[in-house]
Amino acid sequence: MIHRISSSDPRLDRVWRAGLRVALAVAAVAALAAGTVAAAATLSFTPDYGPVGTAVTAEASGLTPGAHVTLSWQTADAAWHVDGGNFLGVTAKEASIQLGSGVVAADGTFKVDFTVPDDYGYVHNVFVLGADGAQVARQGFVVSPHMTISPTSGPLGTPIHVHFTGLGYKFYHLVWHLHYDGSDVGMLSALSTKGTADVTIPATGTVGPHTLQAIVGTHASPYLNEQQSPIYIPQVPLVVSDVFTITPGPAVAPAPAASQGLPRAPGGSVASGGGPSLALDYASGPVGSPTVLHGSGFPANATVAMTWSTIVGNRISGQGYQERTRAFASLTSGADGSFTYRFDTPDDLGGVHHIVAKAGDVQARASYTITASAFEVTPRTVAPGGDITVHLKGVGWTETANIYTLVMDNGYFGYACGFNSQGDVVIHIKAPGPKGTHYIELFPSIYKGKLEGPGAPVSTANANYLLLPMLNVIDHPGERVPSFLLSFTVTGASASK
Repeated sequence: MIHRISSSDPRLDRVWRAGLRVALAVAAVAALAAGTVAAAATLSFTPDYGPVGTAVTAEASGLTPGAHVTLSWQTADAAWHVDGGNFLGVTAKEASIQLGSGVVAADGTFKVDFTVPDDYGYVHNVFVLGADGAQVARQGFVVSPHMTISPTSGPLGTPIHVHFTGLGYKFYHLVWHLHYDGSDVGMLSALSTKGTADVTIPATGTVGPHTLQAIVGTHASPYLNEQQSPIYIPQVPLVVSDVFTITPGPAVAPAPAASQGLPRAPGGSVASGGGPSLALDYASGPVGSPTVLHGSGFPANATVAMTWSTIVGNRISGQGYQERTRAFASLTSGADGSFTYRFDTPDDLGGVHHIVAKAGDVQARASYTITASAFEVTPRTVAPGGDITVHLKGVGWTETANIYTLVMDNGYFGYACGFNSQGDVVIHIKAPGPKGTHYIELFPSIYKGKLEGPGAPVSTANANYLLLPMLNVIDHPGERVPSFLLSFTVTGASASK
């Protein structure tokens, strides 16, 4: 369901129509100035805007009869820019999609039907190209953002799947905020998923209807009156929304915390013949998970010393941070120069660590990635206002992985950092007042960085998307980082002070 400004006021109607003409023509100015669009040729769409999946008829006129032409949809190959643990914003390269082709009719017209591609939202240039690739006609089409939820009802804790299409890749089109009733849950982005975000949140609150609404805003909070801004596009709704109804019944419990997190990546096998090599049964895992290191090609019956690398320091104290190594294990190789070492994943920062095995002048190296894990909320049952603790391990150190954001009952609560504590994060907060089941979600975020990219302002002091819960977890830049869903129950009398 899409909410727009009322058109009952004729002044607003005039503004809407004027904005429509501007939005669809703005990209043509540069093209005409460059002399790339034939002045006699025109291109139109029916309808001239709509969400992903909309059926559209494109019709061009003023073309050369008998010419072979192609309808080309302009888009971008966009991606997060991360380098060496630093977040640098967004990169984007021009790209195109062929929507159809054919021969111009005797009257100079060309008509083709197409479906709006699964692509980024906002304005796209669409060109009629001649056989030589020259642009002979052009028009803009606006992909309007759209949101659906499923299911639309269920008991407390029901997983609500939010499907959002038409997110953009340019700075002011990049982020929308998802609200649950009066609370900001976090940000919707879809840079790496081509404009489509898929998010799951639990149904929270009392029995009855609850409003989910997405509002535009590449800011720490939504931009509530974009219709009065210089970047307003009338075909883009100010708010998209739907309603979920909580029904009576037992609360839905999340999966056990120990079962959440990322799947473990399989390791490889030691090289046959040649020099020394190392291989792991698993190349990744959470703190405490077992794995086996295999070595081969070392000197026979030799002492093998192993080291483990990590990052030590922080970004706050001014002391900086650096990579350090520590003794990891010492063992003796067999008569064939091989060995096997079983170990539990060290309690350390999330991210890549290097294991180096050395015997005299002979050495080999392997990489192992620690992934984040969460424990159950403690205690599981608490009085109103009582103390609860949230605990994570394996939180990373980079600008994109060193924090987790906490959302309680679909309201953004705050963030916690794991760099200085070597990946260990302990959060102490108070239980809410209402009795019953409550939910805590832990989402990755972007701690800091340069917000460069298409459409970015000179200063991002007041417009940025840092420290926000990234609800479309798969879109998180840099490392793959999991989200977690936990629960606890408030019952009994209020906690004493």
